[in-house]
Amino acid sequence: MHALLALSAVLLVIIGTAVALRLLPRLADWEGRRHAQLLVLAAPVLSLAVALGALSHFAGHVCFLGVPPWDYTLGLALPLGMAAVALGGLALGVVRFGVMARIFAAKGVPAHSELQALADTLAAQVGARRARMLLCPLDRPLALASGLWRPTILLSTWTLDHLDRRELEAVLAHELAHIARRDYLAVWLGTVLRDAFCYLPTSWVAYRQLQREKELACDDLAVRVTRRPLALASALTKVWQPTLSRSPAYLAQPFDGVGASIEGRIERLLARPAASIGASLSPRDRPRFRSIAVAGSALATLVALQGANAALLLAPMGCGPASALARLV
Repeated sequence: MHALLALSAVLLVIIGTAVALRLLPRLADWEGRRHAQLLVLAAPVLSLAVALGALSHFAGHVCFLGVPPWDYTLGLALPLGMAAVALGGLALGVVRFGVMARIFAAKGVPAHSELQALADTLAAQVGARRARMLLCPLDRPLALASGLWRPTILLSTWTLDHLDRRELEAVLAHELAHIARRDYLAVWLGTVLRDAFCYLPTSWVAYRQLQREKELACDDLAVRVTRRPLALASALTKVWQPTLSRSPAYLAQPFDGVGASIEGRIERLLARPAASIGASLSPRDRPRFRSIAVAGSALATLVALQGANAALLLAPMGCGPASALARLV
């Protein structure tokens, strides 16, 4: 029964997050969808808390010490194993953050004043904080926004040499949109949660959606600022074409995604006028209250279900609040 409590807590999270992902397309704005995706990624923390809380409760109790050896072993191993994997995911996220910071510091050199001025102008239009522009000598496409406290955009010399001014403006607007939306923080947190609960299929689905939709949202915001969807489509085409005859590893950072992902974004930009893209799913014009209220309600429901599940499973063993209430009655 004790092992069943940990397993059922995980199962409830899988079912609840699968339902949330199923309903996700009903949300109309990018910000609301991102909140829902992060909630799906964070929901397993609740199952881990239930498992560790149950382990803390069981320690030294007769209902735990008198169980069969296999139940005792699994009742200890499952919560501790889940906690170990979660700590490993957090440690990997910290290492990943440090490696990215070192890459930016080692490879990037300050961009010339004209490029910095262009980025500053676009940042004001996008609504993003001023980003430091860095260049790196790399013969492949690279455009990457990073930095939690000091926003930075890293461009390769290939990007400057192969894109015209309008294409470069579109790419910079796209990267500045990532900064305006704080995508670096959201994706870093999402990556940590995915790694911490890598044994859950819904974590991988939510993470892939988060990665894919942040690019679409930034495409929309970039087009809204530049009013030139064809320029962004052209830049993506120039980035995508070299990969047709080379390994996907050649594409250092296709702002972002390879193959069908970029092709789909290009088709989307070509199929819709600037006014349509700019007016839809804007991350700044939609109220956040609705998505936050929905996320809070879903979390409260999951907490209630987890509490009811724990009470029902513990009562037959003479543990938990249900058994205490029965003794009082």
